[in-house]
Amino acid sequence: MKGVGAKTTDTGGPDRLDVLGPVEAAVHDGRYDEALRHLAAVPADAPLPAALAWRLGVLLHQRGRFDAAEACYQRAALDAADHHRPFALADRAQVLAGLASARWARGDQTQTRQLAEEAVRVAEQSGDDSAVAAAYVAQALVAFSDGNRADNEYAYARALAAAERAGDFGQQLRIRCNVGSRLVEEGRYRSAVEELREAVRLGELLGHQTLLALALYNRAEAWLGLGELRRARSDADEALARWQRAGSPLAAFGLTLTARVHRVRGAARQAMVAYQAALAMGEPDGNAQVLVEACAGLARISYADDPVAAERYAGRALTMPSAAGPTIAELAAGWVALCSGDPQTALRYGEQVRTEAGRRRDAAGLAEAMELAALASHRATPEAASARGVRRLLASLVEAAAIWAELGNEFALATNALLQARLSGDQLAEEMAYERLTQIGVQEGAWQVAGPLASIGPAPVPEVEVQTLGQFTVRLAGVPVPAGSWQSRKARDLLKMVVGQLGKPIAREALATALWPEARTDVALRRLSVLISTVRGVLDPDRQHPADRYLATDPATVRIDPAHVAVDALRFYEAARAAIAADGASTTKARPSGRPDPEEAAGTDGDVRLLSRLEAVVARYTGDLCDDGEVVGDWVQRPRAVLADLHREVIHRLARRCRQLDRTEAAIGWYLRLTVEDGYDEPAHLGLIGALSAAGRHGEASRRYQEYGARMREMDVEPVAFPLPERVRPSA
Repeated sequence: MKGVGAKTTDTGGPDRLDVLGPVEAAVHDGRYDEALRHLAAVPADAPLPAALAWRLGVLLHQRGRFDAAEACYQRAALDAADHHRPFALADRAQVLAGLASARWARGDQTQTRQLAEEAVRVAEQSGDDSAVAAAYVAQALVAFSDGNRADNEYAYARALAAAERAGDFGQQLRIRCNVGSRLVEEGRYRSAVEELREAVRLGELLGHQTLLALALYNRAEAWLGLGELRRARSDADEALARWQRAGSPLAAFGLTLTARVHRVRGAARQAMVAYQAALAMGEPDGNAQVLVEACAGLARISYADDPVAAERYAGRALTMPSAAGPTIAELAAGWVALCSGDPQTALRYGEQVRTEAGRRRDAAGLAEAMELAALASHRATPEAASARGVRRLLASLVEAAAIWAELGNEFALATNALLQARLSGDQLAEEMAYERLTQIGVQEGAWQVAGPLASIGPAPVPEVEVQTLGQFTVRLAGVPVPAGSWQSRKARDLLKMVVGQLGKPIAREALATALWPEARTDVALRRLSVLISTVRGVLDPDRQHPADRYLATDPATVRIDPAHVAVDALRFYEAARAAIAADGASTTKARPSGRPDPEEAAGTDGDVRLLSRLEAVVARYTGDLCDDGEVVGDWVQRPRAVLADLHREVIHRLARRCRQLDRTEAAIGWYLRLTVEDGYDEPAHLGLIGALSAAGRHGEASRRYQEYGARMREMDVEPVAFPLPERVRPSA
């Protein structure tokens, strides 16, 4: 949490005009740059009136010049004889609160606590609301560092009420920035965005550039917490630009956040440059927050190319004090350890963060720690590979996913879904999660940054991949096989026939007869043996593996080995059957009328996931099996029909599911597709008419009914009366 504040009034007297007069006049008129230039002419050991000292200190603090701010506070002339006067007490409280904030930025928790407690006592004694607001802000910072969210919230509530009574808009802006930051820390990202939207509005109204930058910075953190990478980058870049234009060392904060956005996106080089720049800016002032964040980030970024540097950066982050606690450093150290092959150390850090994050009500830190601990335990435990071990791991990941879902972090949810899919062997779910990450804006470089993705690594490229749905293509390690490598068209035909069996063996004699129908059986079988050798040479041109690795044979049959050959038709077949089974087992509620209950219309998370799964299965069907016209016959017609029927069944279920979840326009689109492909599909016609009626498109529903009736009469089928009776509505 980053906190600063400002309030300026006139002070001083004629006996000080010779030295301090120009400084006080410039502060009074809001000419802050000029005030700081005049201050440079004042001897460094000269005391400053308390009223001037704290105002200059706040000005320097909000510009990120923490050393100079602390020096101003320490030069305050606090006359013990004036302590009974309210204005003197108020100034003293402001000085104490300013000193507390400066020490907090350095990670000095002991001093911060002592100063904040004294500031509150003196401020309340003074009765000055501005001083009370500043003192309670300091107390809120102490509570934040302690991880005491209740006291933090209470202190900010007291501070904001006092600032509003005083009409101190600068302090109100500061408090809203800090409250927004606290909400981010708690994972209440949507609430943080709303709070910080008001802070941004107030900052723009006041023209307060450094606090406006702080509000934008904190809002960028909230967007990042929601997985809104593009919005996060926009706010982070604007905050950085404002701090840089002001020449503020707080630009280091902007650099760390910009770097973090790049790191999450997988733009490792951009993240590295930003982290290093932040480190260089933070070191002169000893800014603990910047240094810990930068070192932790550099540890994650460096692990793939320079593990020694990664360990060094992580170690440095762990040794530095941080007002935000050890979570950032320990998570970085844990992921670096896990990705570097040290699960025991990773598990230790995961458990420590899980405890600390729970104590601090840091939901995001808790969820990430649970993922780290689960993955580390899975690797560190001998029984991890057992079915029981995998179930335990998946249970932990599901629990973490529930937290991410509550937080609304789409990036973390998609990452967690990918982890679950990889570890459970659900290839379709993994592809869906990967596609979601890509849509969010995550790049391939994310697999090289120490974290959940790097811990499992990218999905391996298939040794051999055969595409048969639509265009026929064979890829070896992702590279298409050139047409000239086949030697003959019959070699391609042989592979098509074998993969068309969807993993089942096909008799040698059937293959031979289909390929050479005019030849004697013994001649055709000899030719088949030669052709099998040719295909094996295409699939393994360097002869690196046993002959049966891809194309397995025995004296009677030939089959493709799906353990080593990825066949799109087979993957679609298995995914479609699994999705249909899941849809059949679903218990989505509907009213007796068949129309969705408004309270259930949005659907549960399970309903939405199933809908996404059905959509992904449909997307896998890129065309009919071997629909290039090169080969004909029952061997291709039968599996082609099976796959096409499965495809239509999945679309039917997808359309009904959209209808049940009140996604009527999507349902109309799917039903239209079905009726275009098969004009005699009665359930599709009825579904389309029902969806159009539900959408209020009654004229179009009537026209579609006429078309449906004509098609049914062509088949001597009596059409259902219009309007459709409840019992035939597709969502029933």
